[in-house]
Amino acid sequence: MAGSTFVFHNPRVERIVSGPGAIGKLAEEVERLGGKRTLVVISPSVAKTFLLGRITSALGAKAAAIFAQVRPHSPTDSIEKAVEVARGAQIDVLVSVGGGSAIDTAKGVAALLAEGGPLPRFGVRYSPPNRKEVPLMPAPKLPHIAIPTTLSGGEYSYSVGITEGDKKFIVADPKLAPRTVLLDAEAAATAPTRLLAASGMNALAHCVEAVYSTETQPLSEAYCLKGIGLLARYLPRAVENSRDLEALSQVQMAACLSGMGVYSAWTGIHHAIVHAIGGRYKVPHAEIHALMLPYAMRWNLDATVQAYARMAREIAIAGANEEEIAAAVPEHVFAMNRRMGLPLKLRELGVPHDGLGRVAADALADYSIHTNPKPVRSAAQVMEVLEAAW
Repeated sequence: MAGSTFVFHNPRVERIVSGPGAIGKLAEEVERLGGKRTLVVISPSVAKTFLLGRITSALGAKAAAIFAQVRPHSPTDSIEKAVEVARGAQIDVLVSVGGGSAIDTAKGVAALLAEGGPLPRFGVRYSPPNRKEVPLMPAPKLPHIAIPTTLSGGEYSYSVGITEGDKKFIVADPKLAPRTVLLDAEAAATAPTRLLAASGMNALAHCVEAVYSTETQPLSEAYCLKGIGLLARYLPRAVENSRDLEALSQVQMAACLSGMGVYSAWTGIHHAIVHAIGGRYKVPHAEIHALMLPYAMRWNLDATVQAYARMAREIAIAGANEEEIAAAVPEHVFAMNRRMGLPLKLRELGVPHDGLGRVAADALADYSIHTNPKPVRSAAQVMEVLEAAW
């Protein structure tokens, strides 16, 4: 159990507006931020749904421009194109609509407009065993309103995952956090079921690793244990019936809890591997999270019995003793993936076996490795997880 001496970084989101019709309050939120001209940064698939019309209708004359060329993993060239649109339209507020890539693209636009490029120069640098350097980004940033359609939770953080070439960079500045998040279950209902399922498991991964991280503390545990229980209970239900607005609302709240809790606790080997695979192979970010989670949890089991036992109570797993119920938690997570029809092996996502060594080396250079509950000192240890998942 985490002790009473800790540091908790309160998420920088000012307001979370949740409930049916929350999108209808968009213009009011723009006005609250002093804005008159917005750039809507929206995923291409979401732009094809009713949601874009509802958003532009809510904004009215405040909808100055739309950027619907968001790409997975937020590559820097896509962000640069969005910046050109923003400058041309003289916008003063960003509105992101979609999953993590849309939200991170909008954060990238705010960063690039304020600081100038290239963005990778602001990437967080990690030197083993525990040195992390976060370059300063002092310039003021445009306000940002996020409307998530998936459950990955990037709308609650001030970090940005961007890619350039085969490398993923994490850029972080508290001023990049969205000022307002609008949670509307109708928005989540637009997500394809596989994406909803995978992004929900992404949120679950944030919760799990925050609870067992070496930097966890009581506040992160409170947020994330509650999130684990909600996701275990409602995510399969939401995936099986995309019009179940109660279930969708509950998993949106779980994603919120995940995003609020993980930022102060950091993560572990799972996130390090996900970052490395995403950078090299550009496979869907949320699907890598979903797939890798039970394998990382199994590998960490001997160091996480008490943490898993606390998770088991939230999931309502019963057993004869703490060790038994702890061992059942990774298997429950694996079963959730199988029930929701998600990929179960890395080869299904096109990750080549001969590339695992490079992924392991990349993961070993990711800061998340440092806060894993079981010390990770060699690429061979990372390979154990990768081989099991391949």
